[in-house]
Amino acid sequence: MSQHYYPDPPLPLNLMAMVSFILGLTSYFMIPVLGAIGAVVTGHLAKQEMKAKPYTFSGEGFATAGLILGYAHLALTLITIIFVIIALLMLPTFGDWVSELID
Repeated sequence: MSQHYYPDPPLPLNLMAMVSFILGLTSYFMIPVLGAIGAVVTGHLAKQEMKAKPYTFSGEGFATAGLILGYAHLALTLITIIFVIIALLMLPTFGDWVSELID
């Protein structure tokens, strides 16, 4: 008589991890900075919950992807703000440089 092996049912997906991933994606298209902040917060909450209760939820990849998307968006936003500030500070200097070049 042979024994049958039945695999374990799949773990339920962590909702916070999925929310983090969706917010990370939408932060590039619909809700720029707030979506990125939400992705980072919910990503950390999902990872913390999965670490506290191992083998209860799946979705660590979604949480990690949400964190990467959120942090990347925040970094790009910060770089853009710094670039715009530098450009605005250099604007009068650039005008003087062009006028000296023409004269």
